[in-house]
This record gives sequence, structure tokens and C-alpha cells, in this order.
Amino acid sequence: MADSIFEGLPDLIPGIAYCVIIASVSFITWRLYKPVSCLMWAFIFSIIFANVMRLPERVVVGARFCSSRLLKATIAVLGLVTNALIWFQVGIGVFNALVVITVSFFLSVWIGRRFVLSDRLALLIGVGTSICGASEIAAVAPAIDAREEEIGLALSGITLFGLISMVLYPFLFSNTVVGRLLMENLNVYAIWVGSGVHDTAQVIGAAGMLGDGVIQPAVMIKSIRIFMIGPAVLLATYMYNREGAKASGRRGLVLPVFAVVFIVNSVLSAVLNANVHSLLALGVNWPSIKSLLSGSVIPFLLATAFAGVGSKVQFRTIGRLGVKPFAVAALMAVLAGGLALCLAVLVAPYVPAYA
Repeated sequence: MADSIFEGLPDLIPGIAYCVIIASVSFITWRLYKPVSCLMWAFIFSIIFANVMRLPERVVVGARFCSSRLLKATIAVLGLVTNALIWFQVGIGVFNALVVITVSFFLSVWIGRRFVLSDRLALLIGVGTSICGASEIAAVAPAIDAREEEIGLALSGITLFGLISMVLYPFLFSNTVVGRLLMENLNVYAIWVGSGVHDTAQVIGAAGMLGDGVIQPAVMIKSIRIFMIGPAVLLATYMYNREGAKASGRRGLVLPVFAVVFIVNSVLSAVLNANVHSLLALGVNWPSIKSLLSGSVIPFLLATAFAGVGSKVQFRTIGRLGVKPFAVAALMAVLAGGLALCLAVLVAPYVPAYA
């Protein structure tokens, strides 16, 4: 496989260069406005270009490589910055995160079918709501053969309602009965935000609006959901393939190798984190490497991959799918946020007061 990639590399260069240019602009834009992810900006910019001009075939070939092989490889690398030991660091908040993940995932599929959405689109909205917003949609899409327009609708809905949640959560806590229900405890608020808001950047935004000290516990809870990227890809793949087998009798279970590598890498990350001092003695600064990966390398690679995905999306195709996907995304944002709030109220008496 490696030989075939290198043999075809000259044909891929124009498309890869095109995606890298879009990713560079997206990365700068993301740095200026963090609540919208780098990959979402790349998706937006690439869709605009693909719809205002016809991309040459030599560009399309490389863009297709970015949207498939590069995307899968990047998700596998993402495991290196996802610590498997996060389970033991978030206390009672792990219960909230797991309940929200499980209920939101399956409820989205059920609601999606009632709205007559494709199983692929329902799964994308479900994982985007329950796990990690745009990053999880990026991870699941290649595993279930999602179409570009389905990815676009899922990303748009999840990003839109995630941004609304980012502003709404702190407002509700500070100005309504929600604050009293959460015992005016910012640690409980952090559990609610970490369990209910879609994207990591939006979690940071919603937490930071009430104080920098709220960010860390919120991100810790969110990290449980991030770790579930790999398992959720495996589950989504199983569900999608099972339905395909029922419908056609031909399709069997396809194991997404990149999801397995993600899980293995998350365990490796835990080992590396536990041996930081030993690695420093050997001249390996793992915390700096991890920071570089999570803060720059992985976001840039995801942006490059989604520049390729967006290059195949046409507005007219998205338009044919109508407003139902946005209705499902909105409903799921409300239900997931409401469930996360109810669970936060339940655990509030057992959470230490914010200092």
C-alpha cells in the first residue's frame, strides 16, 4: 500500500497543496476565533470554493486522498493526546458524561429515523452531540461511508447549536433558577458544561465565561467524552453494518483499523504521561510534544483533511435534504443539555464547593 501511495504521489501533490492552503487560512482563522474548530473553518472555505468554481481533476484526486486516508490517519494520531487514565481523574463526573453519551447516541438514531433521516446522518448527529462535536463526526464519517452532504449537515447543525449552548449555559447559570439548582457551585456548573456542550473549544468558552478556574474541571469531564471517540467509531460502524446486512444480506462487519489504533494510542499516551520524568531524563520532553500535537499538528491535519471533504460538497445536494437534519440537531442539543443539567443537579450535593 505504501508503494502505491508513493508511486501516485505526483498526481496527489496539486490536491494536497490546495487542501494545505485552505487549512493554513483555516488555522489562522481558528486562532482568531477559537469556538469554531479549525476543521469546521476548512470545511466552510472549501465548500465555498467548490461551489463558485470547478476544481480541476488533478486537484480533486489529491483532495480525495486528504478526505480519506489522511483523515483516518489523523484520527489514529489523535489517540496520542487522549489519556486513557482520564477515567480515574474526574470523580463523580464520569457518571454524568457516560449517561449523556449513551442516551444521546441511541436517542439521536431513534429520533433520526422518526424524521426519516438516513442512518448515516442520524449516527453523525448522534456522535457529534454525545461525544466531541466536529472531531467525532470527522472520526465516524469514513467508517460508515457517510456522504459529503451528510457530513456537511451534521457539522453545520452541531456547530451552530454548540455555539448557542456556549453562550446559553453561563447565562442560565447566572440569571435563572439553574444557578440555584446547581447550588451556585461552579464545580457543578463545570460538570454540566463538560457533559452537555458539544465541542471542546465551546466547552472552554462556556466555562471560561464564569472564570478561568472553571475551565480545568469542565475540560476534565469533556475528556471522558473525547476518549470515547474510538469506542464510538466501533459502535457506529457495527450499527451501520448490521443494518446494511439486514437490508441486503451482503454486508458484514468491517472493523475500522484507525479506531483501534486510536484506542491503542490513548493507552500509550497514558503510559507516556505516567513516565514523564523518566522520558525527560532520556531527553524526551513528552509534555511539549503532546502540546504541539494537540495545539497545532492535529488541528492542522484535520483542517487539511476536511478541506478535501468540503471540496466534494455541492449546495444543491445539501438543499435537497431540507431542514430536518437541523431540527434533529436542535432537538438533540436541547435533550442532551437538559439531561446533563438533571444529572448535574443530582450529583450537586456530593461535589466539593468551588474555591
